[in-house]
Amino acid sequence: MDLLPDWAAHALSNHDNLRAYYPYARTAYSYLSLARSYALPLIDQVSRKPDLATIALLLVILFISLKILNMLWQTFMFWFRMARRVVFWGGLVGLGLWMYTRGPEGAVEDVGYWVEVWGREREYWVERERVARLGQQVRGGGPRGRGEGWF
Repeated sequence: MDLLPDWAAHALSNHDNLRAYYPYARTAYSYLSLARSYALPLIDQVSRKPDLATIALLLVILFISLKILNMLWQTFMFWFRMARRVVFWGGLVGLGLWMYTRGPEGAVEDVGYWVEVWGREREYWVERERVARLGQQVRGGGPRGRGEGWF
């Protein structure tokens, strides 16, 4: 804004340059007045019929809200895809480092150990389920039989 007075003073001091721009300024003014002559009756008609103005405003608001919702959806999908890729590639890097540090034989031993541990856990919980089912049969058919339930 500090340059505006300097520019204005320079433009006013050169009167010859201002006369050179007169045809362009007149053409621009005629286009602006033509646009105003078309826009003012349209604005006047819309303002006289508020139901059309309300519908137009609602459509504009709907359009803008759908655009915002689309931006939010695209942002969510970007972060979801990024997290999925980080987990996938991080898992591959972790698997590669594990194979590199333990070697193929060590990796097979580790997998065998974890299969054995999880197999024992599964057997424990299958046995617990079998005992619970037998207890329900002995008591009389389960939670709906006598009104006794888990709660």
